[in-house]
Amino acid sequence: MREAVAARAAEKEPVPGEAPPAETPPADGQPPAEGEPAPEKFKIGQYEVSEAELGEMMQRQAAEDLRKATAPPSPDAYKLSLPENLKLPGGQQFTFDEAGAKATFDAVKGWAHNKGLSQSDFSDLMGIYASHQAGVEAALAARSQAEVAKVGVNAPQRVDAIGKWLVGTVGEKDAAPIRATIVTDAHVRFYEKIMHQVTSQGGASFSTAHRVPPDTNNIPGYANMSFEQRRLAQDQLAQRRGR
Repeated sequence: MREAVAARAAEKEPVPGEAPPAETPPADGQPPAEGEPAPEKFKIGQYEVSEAELGEMMQRQAAEDLRKATAPPSPDAYKLSLPENLKLPGGQQFTFDEAGAKATFDAVKGWAHNKGLSQSDFSDLMGIYASHQAGVEAALAARSQAEVAKVGVNAPQRVDAIGKWLVGTVGEKDAAPIRATIVTDAHVRFYEKIMHQVTSQGGASFSTAHRVPPDTNNIPGYANMSFEQRRLAQDQLAQRRGR
């Protein structure tokens, strides 16, 4: 036993003037633990690999082959779909406007095909896009609710009155995009101020004192008008009569 121990010690002891033999690192790049033998390597042509290294290379190759096999054959074959388990902010539902943003989606599909993305990878990418858009919509909705709270409990009635005044002034077609801009308390107060200036023609606040009752028979559709529309129609009728 003493001779065997001495022989092993002699094998490990470096010869004077010679560099110690280099230890072969394991497959994971970490040096072997003290007392643990270096993994055995096999020579394949001009390369030497261990069993673990060969296994890792085969796994990577298999994953690459599977990715190529599941990639759509052309950019047009990609579908604008979301991952099945995706949950968007606020529980929103998202629909792709493929017709409205066709050039953008075509570019993304081309990029995905060049990168060899599978349909599953592409859906994950679309999920990131949908989550971003849903987050923006949720933030805008929260801001809109905060602005409505500033207007007060009668916010719907005030906004509705402004909308009807706009329709009576410029017509339904032109009023639609203008109504869409009424999203803050400042918008509501601004349009109410304009309404007051137009209906009062820059005069003092409206008062029924000493005012001759209007002849509503000469105003078409008077019964279906809002208060602001009636005021405007009455003032226009009075101007035509020279009052």
